[in-house]
Amino acid sequence: MDFGRVTDDRLRELQGELPPECLLREPQRLEAFAADELKLPVLPELVVEAREARQVPPLLRWAARHRIPVTARGAGTGLSGGALPVHGGVLLSLARLDRILEIDPVNQTARVEPGVINAALQEAAARRGLFYPPDPSSWESSSLGGNIAHNAGGPRCVKYGVTRDWVMQLRVVLADGSEATLGPATRKGVVGYSLRDLVVGSEGTLAVVTQALLRLLPKPEATRTLLAFFPDLDAACAMVPAFSRAGITPSAIEFMDGEAIRIVRQELPGELPEACAGLLLLECDGREAAVEQDSLAIGEACLEGGALDVLVAEGGPRREKLWEVRRSLSRVTRRAFARKISEDIAVPLDRIGEYMRGARTIGREHDLLVLGYGHLGDGNIHVNVLATVDDSPTLQRMRACVDRLLALAVELGGTISGEHGVGVAKQPWIGLELPPTLLDLQKRIKQAWDPQGILNPGKIFDWQSDRARELFGAMREGEKSN
Repeated sequence: MDFGRVTDDRLRELQGELPPECLLREPQRLEAFAADELKLPVLPELVVEAREARQVPPLLRWAARHRIPVTARGAGTGLSGGALPVHGGVLLSLARLDRILEIDPVNQTARVEPGVINAALQEAAARRGLFYPPDPSSWESSSLGGNIAHNAGGPRCVKYGVTRDWVMQLRVVLADGSEATLGPATRKGVVGYSLRDLVVGSEGTLAVVTQALLRLLPKPEATRTLLAFFPDLDAACAMVPAFSRAGITPSAIEFMDGEAIRIVRQELPGELPEACAGLLLLECDGREAAVEQDSLAIGEACLEGGALDVLVAEGGPRREKLWEVRRSLSRVTRRAFARKISEDIAVPLDRIGEYMRGARTIGREHDLLVLGYGHLGDGNIHVNVLATVDDSPTLQRMRACVDRLLALAVELGGTISGEHGVGVAKQPWIGLELPPTLLDLQKRIKQAWDPQGILNPGKIFDWQSDRARELFGAMREGEKSN
């Protein structure tokens, strides 16, 4: 791709459009925006730190005139390299667009800027007796704009769905600097194509979101958390259809397999029974009476399904202690192993046990430890490849293992990414899931929205470019933890 560069003359032109405090070019300031959680630093030529939404259109008009790449960035918590300026150009930081513009208790909506942190909206909504359900694991630090760009999920999506299900309307700036409002401010609307839904999950490649209207719910009166111990993962997996048959919809169903439990048991001695080789962390929420009834029914169903024991917490420190069993896993594995590669595949609910059995077999064939944990209620598995030795032959085995793990997910009717997105990290495998016809169709959509290809270039479809191959190689050499 032949992109323009940020020359001194072009920078002076932009300085006539934007306040000086928005333009950052000093090397130490560029470094602060050079990496996301993929830990692969890529320096932009210029950072534009937008302070107001009205500063975004002139930036994109300037970029379009000179065909300069623009990569939008929120809080930098992404795990796929989606916010890396891989072709240089401008890194557009939206972190300072962090105002909650309105919370409307009548229409049960929130109008927000993209830099608002997910936790800040949840807290603000709760003060008004309202509830924003999407809760990615990074909810305390990730921005809503980033959540929208990657269609973020989380533990609660088993009951409430993912980010897309809560986006009513988007205000966006297109690649030529023009502005558009996508979607009506109503619960229902079927006029034309849903361009709003096309932008959600597009990883910043189609438009820059400057404002979002999000749907809210009344805040649940009560929440119960349960931890159920099973003798094996298959027994734990069988609980999903069991809950469905019983008419119970937990708000979260998290799981850990036997290998994950073994590692966490060393970190939290006494918390997990020795016979436990499959674990479920469950929550239910709603009205107090209904939650009481549902939590009892969940516990009974688990015991009838072969659970060794079920622990229950209503809230506070006890609830946090139960969640700590699940949350500790990523921290423990990072500390205990020299190398770790974590993927975020998803498979149909009835194939989870089959996938994990196949994954363990693949791990043994490569002389590596493979473990799984994640969101049982929606089939999203964080499958981890772990090694105690950090050398080139081990890394080669880990790469080959990951290739087979991703292929297995697709073979079982699943996807190579359930929530982290494609970005840079998953580009080599996109052809496993999308046939050439659909890849071509999506590239043509990109061309229609962004004819010059300046919005977040090098992401999703760009694997064949030399730059993408170079970055992917660097990522794999430095791979430690996703």
